[in-house]
This record gives sequence, structure tokens and C-alpha cells, in this order.
Amino acid sequence: MVVARTPCPECGQDWVHPYRFTDDGSRFYLCTECDSLWWPDQSIGVDRPAPVDEVVAERLNIIGNPWVDRVWADVMEPAPKTN
Repeated sequence: MVVARTPCPECGQDWVHPYRFTDDGSRFYLCTECDSLWWPDQSIGVDRPAPVDEVVAERLNIIGNPWVDRVWADVMEPAPKTN
């Protein structure tokens, strides 16, 4: 997981935060400003992020907008800090 605060290389408007999916605890990094998502094996600032909407729709096996009848807290949450 990212230890130091990392500014989002896509939008520069927020920090990249550690998150996890609530169903299985899978971790990822997310910019909550531009909704860019990186997996732990990706290099932030080098690898292209995925749009969080597409990742969530795929995980839920939904075509289109996954937020029609749910909110972020139904699917993901900030990950606890790890040392």
C-alpha cells in the first residue's frame, strides 16, 4: 500500500487514498476527485488507472451505471492504514 501521501497524477486535485471492497476486502487505490482506481500491483503515476465506475460495474456484473440504486459505501470503504 502507498505509505506517503501521493497526489493524483490524473487530476492533481486530491490525494490517492487506500480503499477496499466491502464484500471481500480487496484493496485498491482511489482518487475520490476524479474516480481513478489503481490496483496494488500497479504503479501510480506510471500505469493508467481504471475508472471506478467500470470496475464496480464489472464486479457487480452490471451493464452501465452501477450507482443507480447504491452508493459508494454499499460497495467500498477507506482501507485501514497499514504500517
